[in-house]
Amino acid sequence: MGGLDDWADLSWVVQSVRTSGMTDTAELRRHALELIDDVLRGGLMVAGDINADGFHPWGTGSDESASRIEREWTAGWGDAIPPPGAVVWLSNTDAGDALAREVLRREAHS
Repeated sequence: MGGLDDWADLSWVVQSVRTSGMTDTAELRRHALELIDDVLRGGLMVAGDINADGFHPWGTGSDESASRIEREWTAGWGDAIPPPGAVVWLSNTDAGDALAREVLRREAHS
């Protein structure tokens, strides 16, 4: 849902995983990578970079993007959590926006 308002980075993903109460950094990393894999494969988000001109998709498929994210995270930080903005930015697709809006609608009516 946070992707409706802004692009998401790894620290946003880790914070989402932390809501489960998990604190071990290796477990946080593993679950964050699984979550990223799920949203990429599900067509809900795409991976890319941002600069002053905005978001720029990598133009790679979900498998290649997920592998690159894991590889760069591992090479640069091991199990540690990368700083905000490092490795990747994620942007909702139209399908991701639609799902997020549906979840918000359901939450508003519960």
